[in-house]
Amino acid sequence: LEDWATDVCYHLAACCYGGKDMDQEHIFALHEFINEESQNWFHRHVLHTNRDKQDWTFKEVLIRLYNRFMNVATMQEAQEAFKTAVYDAQTGVQMFYKELIGHAQNMAMYPDEFTIWETFLDGILAEMCCTLIHDDNLLPEQRTTISAALTVHKDIVNL
Repeated sequence: LEDWATDVCYHLAACCYGGKDMDQEHIFALHEFINEESQNWFHRHVLHTNRDKQDWTFKEVLIRLYNRFMNVATMQEAQEAFKTAVYDAQTGVQMFYKELIGHAQNMAMYPDEFTIWETFLDGILAEMCCTLIHDDNLLPEQRTTISAALTVHKDIVNL
């Protein structure tokens, strides 16, 4: 959602539609950035002559669109993506960790550190996990663990 909202606002600014006095133009421009289901809601609740609420602000429309269409779906998608993220030897350990953190940041409730590390360790190769736990004593500090995982990754890939 943040990317979508940023894209919308960037487009409006690039088209010289900046400022609070352009609220109505901002609302009309939103139509170009939403899918068919969202457009149906937009027509019924924001544009229709017999709508319940007559005076919408751009901010109100954005919030209602978010709450109605993006909030639950986006957060559920992020949670599912977090659970199903897969380590790839080509991109490496650090990218896998970054992917997990990226998904975590989009979740409704940011996972605790234990959940992140559990998912990370479950996602890497079993031999990497064993090496980290047995040989490196797996310290809980983030940099130490990622650094050790990077070293193990290089050793395994070079076999």
